Amino acid sequence: MPRRARLDAEGAIHHVIVRGIEQRRIFDDDGDRGNFVSRLATVAAETDTTIYAWALLPNHAHALVRSGPLGLSKYMRRLLTGHAVYYNRRHERTGYLFQNRYKSLLCEEEPYFRELIRYIHLNPLRAGLVADLRELDSYPWCGHAFVMKGSEYPWHDVSSVLSRFGEKRQEARRRYRDFLESGIREEAAGGNRLEWRSDWSLLDWLKKLQPPGRTEPSGDGRILGGEAFARGVGRGKSAPLPDAAAAKAIIRRGCEKAGVAVEELLSGSRRAGVVELRRGLAGQLIALSGMTLAEIGRLLGVTKAAVYKILDRTS
Repeated sequence: MPRRARLDAEGAIHHVIVRGIEQRRIFDDDGDRGNFVSRLATVAAETDTTIYAWALLPNHAHALVRSGPLGLSKYMRRLLTGHAVYYNRRHERTGYLFQNRYKSLLCEEEPYFRELIRYIHLNPLRAGLVADLRELDSYPWCGHAFVMKGSEYPWHDVSSVLSRFGEKRQEARRRYRDFLESGIREEAAGGNRLEWRSDWSLLDWLKKLQPPGRTEPSGDGRILGGEAFARGVGRGKSAPLPDAAAAKAIIRRGCEKAGVAVEELLSGSRRAGVVELRRGLAGQLIALSGMTLAEIGRLLGVTKAAVYKILDRTS
């Protein structure tokens, strides 16, 4: 049977899993892991792909990503080809490194975003690579430590993750960590998450998370979402677009309250009052569903790199 086409669109969110061929290792040591993370970062920045969560295991890796203009396939091709070439040269081997195609699941942003972040970031703990959550807090080969530090990078959108847990970063980090800890307790108590040992049994469980009033989960194995979302995918609307009207309303109200003309905000002005306004607006805009840092930069009249710095300084 021919393989079904991947589903993708600019702005679509995917849970991606890559595996070593015949369950073999794709990371032997920190040199291999460092190379993969470096490529994950570099290619993401070059293709405007957003990373929300990631974790490296000895023979596989997980990531939650939002597609950029070039799409997921081009991003993954560059990432995996580069790492395979590096790994084979370094370890003096030949042949395929990864098992078949990478797996990708097109995900409806709500209600799955937080659950997927938690699932991906707890993988090193489930695999026994760290002893507990405290050790995971500083484990360098998982995005959890980056979220706990709260620092922005051109490739890892920490602010969007934290925005799901609160407006103030310190409080959001505490709530985020509590959320992960509650998942650990549920697993220890013998809850459904014990079945997450298999990557795709997780997805069966997540599909049961439909809120009241939602339709049944989609029957398409390539999609994590409800029927309405799946129908939108069929019409080419798989990417949850930012609410432009809501974003412009936030900006307009902020400018009016601060006594700053929208034109001055968009000019990139460095006047103290404008800088402070831009910082506050960035913190509000990041909480909008589907909003990326690049889009925030466009709306606020600054570069994507400037948005990283703005949010990194937001307490």
